[in-house]
Amino acid sequence: MLRTATLTAALAALAALAPAASAQAPTVTVAADITANTTWTSNNVYLLDGLIYVRPGATLTIQPGTIIKGREFPSASTGDLASGLVVMVNADINANGTAQAPIIMTAEADNVSNPDDLDQNDRALWGGLIVLGRATTNSTPGINNVEGIPASNDTRFGCDGSTSGFACDDQDNSGVIRYVSVRHGGFGFEPDSEINGMTFGAVGSGTTVEYVEVFANSDDAFEFFGGTVRAKYLVGAFCGDDTFDTDRGFRGAFQFGFSVNSPGNDAGRCFENDGGVSDLGGEDATPYSQPVYSNITCIGAGQNADQGQLGEDGNSSALQLRDNTGGKIYNSIFADFPGSAIDIEALSSGEDTENRLGQNAEANDLTIRNNIFFAFGAGVSADALVDDDSDNSAARQDEIESLIFSTNSTDDPQIIAYGTRSDNDMTLDPRPTVGGPAANGANFGFEALDDFFTEVDYLGAFAPATGAGDNANTLWAKGWTALSQNNYFTAVSVPNEDGPGAALSNLAVSPNPASRRATVRLTLDASQDVTVGLYDALGRRVATLAQGTLPAGETALDLPTAKLPAGVYVVRVQGEGLVLTQQISVVR
Repeated sequence: MLRTATLTAALAALAALAPAASAQAPTVTVAADITANTTWTSNNVYLLDGLIYVRPGATLTIQPGTIIKGREFPSASTGDLASGLVVMVNADINANGTAQAPIIMTAEADNVSNPDDLDQNDRALWGGLIVLGRATTNSTPGINNVEGIPASNDTRFGCDGSTSGFACDDQDNSGVIRYVSVRHGGFGFEPDSEINGMTFGAVGSGTTVEYVEVFANSDDAFEFFGGTVRAKYLVGAFCGDDTFDTDRGFRGAFQFGFSVNSPGNDAGRCFENDGGVSDLGGEDATPYSQPVYSNITCIGAGQNADQGQLGEDGNSSALQLRDNTGGKIYNSIFADFPGSAIDIEALSSGEDTENRLGQNAEANDLTIRNNIFFAFGAGVSADALVDDDSDNSAARQDEIESLIFSTNSTDDPQIIAYGTRSDNDMTLDPRPTVGGPAANGANFGFEALDDFFTEVDYLGAFAPATGAGDNANTLWAKGWTALSQNNYFTAVSVPNEDGPGAALSNLAVSPNPASRRATVRLTLDASQDVTVGLYDALGRRVATLAQGTLPAGETALDLPTAKLPAGVYVVRVQGEGLVLTQQISVVR
């Protein structure tokens, strides 16, 4: 039976229309390390009480749909200041979620069924996920303690070829991390020692990492301390520092990555690529860091954001390239940062003070080709695009500028997100416009783009939006991420092979903008149970418009707006394998 409620009634009694508390799964508190093969099942919620280590020889298997929470204040008996999960060297994690049943790692306070309780500003409520391996780094000694948690024998990573259990293996396999969302983490044990959302220490290329998200972390989304792991489909959203941070001779690869920062808020860079560490082998240590990126979309805090609010480092650039890093950056889009596009740091020691940008083109150095840069506070002229601190001659500087401008574009790629996102509107659609400069022109002829990389036509993380029939298929972050579940994406349906054919469903609101009233027209491919809600710009539910079974075909719902404050709202439809959202503006 369909139940409807008008906004007039909702505004009179919001409490009565608040979503009912859903039945909670039993909570299993985990206070002891994992020393034998263990499975966490989706019918429980697992509460980490302190730092939990998966010890050598053990495999932790996590079923699809399982929720893991970190206790904000661990029990005194643990001796830990924060909660987190650490997969040690020679241990394994098998976290193999699905698009329909992602694995969620989040804070104790997070009610994952209620998108209104925590938002992008709720950070540092627990630690995060740390995975340690024994691939090579360029640090001396070769075995070190991972940053972010107190050092001990349990926090070692890397290799030296002599220590028992730490034989070097660049193909080291720490398991599978697929369709995993890590939310609201980043607790700091001490200043400048926060836990990243996902930390990888010398993790090898045998490890599978794909479809993973870090949402609202206080430090980096992803940090890679050396190693060779290769990852696809990564999301870093609203974190307080960098999205992709690589160092210590990291030689892995990334394709299809999306980074977005809060408009005008504290935020970091998209990339911080480091090379060696000055007190652990030096900045000219080998192997050089050689991360390879393709198809990354990075949206900053805003072209006009206040740089004084961008964290203690003033993280205003899209890319910071430090410590003699090498690397390759191809087929990507960088937009909406308040500083320069590329910040190149001078070396602090050694004879070579020119960093590695373009030194040997496609050899072992730093190459930035076939990308789009636009909407930077510093501008996109030759002088503004690259902020190079190195002691370069004028000829060398001309060479750098020629390299950047001969292989990259500063054209507006017509990203829908750039055209719609503002301080008061956190919704976005990050796909390129059909026919725009980013919709085609990708180049996979570069030597570094080997068989790991999927050849596509478009630049950036997502294929263009090509029409209602396949809208959902081009937005791989839709459905399973916190970005999606908290309504940051707009007007895109979620496919589900077992569901009612969501791609054939449609949601429209008119008139838009609206003043006194509007009509929501919902077309379903098959009859199903749905909830239709209205949310304000902060993601708070204003009213429930419909809840119950709706027939196939079109249903019209009344949307009175006369008593709503002016602003941007989102109509959200949640069904059986179906999520549809549509933005509406209320004007006065």
